[in-house]
Amino acid sequence: MSVIQFDHLSAEERSLLYTTPALVTYLIGGADGNFDTKEEVQSSHFIRIHSADGDPILFDFYKHVETTYFDVLDAVVKQYERTSVKERTDSIIAELEKLNEVLPKVDNLYARVLIKSLRSLAKVVAEASGGVLGFLEVGYEEEQLMGLEMITYQP
Repeated sequence: MSVIQFDHLSAEERSLLYTTPALVTYLIGGADGNFDTKEEVQSSHFIRIHSADGDPILFDFYKHVETTYFDVLDAVVKQYERTSVKERTDSIIAELEKLNEVLPKVDNLYARVLIKSLRSLAKVVAEASGGVLGFLEVGYEEEQLMGLEMITYQP
């Protein structure tokens, strides 16, 4: 299954877009140094729901992401498992910043809806485990990142 809006993109650009939900999940979920099952489950639930519900323009995107999501997320986690939280955060932010070069090549409406959806995913992951001792909805580290401010492209 392919996303028509991505047909003209290079394989590397498409790969980045399809990997983005896993990058967002690990960036936010691991921001406090503890990426846990609740965050993984909530992110997969978000992706599954958005492959059939939510904004129809993204159904094909999330259907494609869903087919390999756990493998991609596992690969992202393994790629960064031996790095410090700061190094990992900086590296994932650098990966996500590449979207600023890719998204202008995608239809403006599609890019706008995708960015909004990725920010919703970040919020869901941030809220999955609670903040300090489960009392705060979102921890400080997650809150600093969940707006995905590194994605500066504005269609």
